[in-house]
Amino acid sequence: MFGNSPKNSLSHGSRKGRCAFTLVEIIVVLVILAIAATVVVPYATGTSSIQASSAARLIMSDLEYAQNQAITTQTPVSVTFSVSGNSYTVSNASGTLIHPISKQAYVVDFDTLSGFGNVSVSEADFGGASNVTFDALGAPDNNGTVTVVAGPHTYTVTVAPVSGRVTVSGE
Repeated sequence: MFGNSPKNSLSHGSRKGRCAFTLVEIIVVLVILAIAATVVVPYATGTSSIQASSAARLIMSDLEYAQNQAITTQTPVSVTFSVSGNSYTVSNASGTLIHPISKQAYVVDFDTLSGFGNVSVSEADFGGASNVTFDALGAPDNNGTVTVVAGPHTYTVTVAPVSGRVTVSGE
């Protein structure tokens, strides 16, 4: 009589009052959390290392571009850094060059350049000057360095004497 009561037969075969999750529900929640983590974690961790490294490599490539332009055009090409302006300009005797991609004046300003908000040019020293000029053979008038900083990360771009070889070192 006790096992045949309507109350027991309903709760025994019914899913009403269930207190557990199925394996599928748990897996769905874990997948959603994993997707959210892949989107949020890069923003939560600091990007200053990536910004500093990218800025140093951008400067390196622009110095190499200036060197190649000097060789190609057989005219001196300069890269002038403004530490206070957090920028640099690529120019020749006729004035500022035109950037080959943007078709704008070849001025790189880290304060306005997207993705480089934390970057600053902390030092530019080429034999006491803030610019380097490459001659028709691609040799620099002075060797020197440019230092970029983003948060605790520092990278140094070096222009070697005579050859003008450009390298990046840092964290």
